[in-house]
Amino acid sequence: MQADYLLVARAGDRSLHPGWLDGPRDWDLHISYFGGREQPFTLGDGVSLSRETGPKWLGLKDCLDKHPEFLERYSHIGFPDDDLACGAATWNIAFKVLDEIGAALGQPALDPRSFFSYDITLRRRGLKWRETDFVELMCPIFRVEFLREILPTWSLNKSSWGLDMAWREIARREGHKLAIVDAASVLHTRAIGKGTQYSAQNMQGATPEEEYRALLAAYDITDTSRHSLRGETLDGRMVTRGLNRHLRLAGLRRNWRAWRGTAQIE
Repeated sequence: MQADYLLVARAGDRSLHPGWLDGPRDWDLHISYFGGREQPFTLGDGVSLSRETGPKWLGLKDCLDKHPEFLERYSHIGFPDDDLACGAATWNIAFKVLDEIGAALGQPALDPRSFFSYDITLRRRGLKWRETDFVELMCPIFRVEFLREILPTWSLNKSSWGLDMAWREIARREGHKLAIVDAASVLHTRAIGKGTQYSAQNMQGATPEEEYRALLAAYDITDTSRHSLRGETLDGRMVTRGLNRHLRLAGLRRNWRAWRGTAQIE
C-alpha cells in the first residue's frame, strides 16, 4: 500500500535516521545525503537516497527539484534534522495527528532532555497537541499544499535563520493552522549551532544575524514572540491555560541557557 506521508532527512554520515525505521511505519523515507561515502546507508523498503551539497534548506530545495513527484505522491512531507532520536511510532503519531486536525504545518514536540532553542517546542505532559503560532525549522511537517506556497522561501538565505518566521507570517495571513504534537516527541541530541550548517563554506561571508534581520524586514515582521493558543489533552478536553510557561520563565532561562539562538538579536 502506498504511504501518504514522507520524511526527507538531510543526512550526514552520523545521521540517526536508522533508528527512525525501528518498528512498523506508515511513511516513506528519502535521504538527502551531503556526506562523501560511496554507499553511506543500507536502503530498504520505502527508503531512497539522493546526493545534494550545501546548507540544509538549499540542499532540500535541490532535492525536491530532482524529485517533483514527491509533491504529487504524498499529502504530507516532513524535513527533520539528522540528529533527532526516536522510533518509527513517533513519526506515525505526528503525521496522523497533524493530518486529523488539518494543520498546514506542524512538528513533533521535543523531549525535555533535548538541546533546544525555544521552550514552546518542549513537550507538554498530558497534552495530545497544541495549536501554536510558531513551528521550528528543526523538524517541520508540511501539508503539501502549504509546502508549495512556502518553497520559494528556502532560497532566501543560506543559514535558514528566520525561515520559520516567514512560514508563520504566510500562514497567519492565509489563516492556516500550525501545531505542535505533544503525543509524539523527539530527542534533539546535538548542541544548538554546532552542525555544519553555519560553516564558512556554506555561509560564504554572510552572517546568520544579518540574514535573519534581512528576512524579517522582507516580510515586515516585527513580532517574534511565540505562543501556544490552545491544546487538546490526552482525554480529549480543550484547554487554553498554562500553555505559555516560556513567557513567565524567559528571564530566568536567559541567565543559564548557554545558547539563545535568535533571542540574541530579537
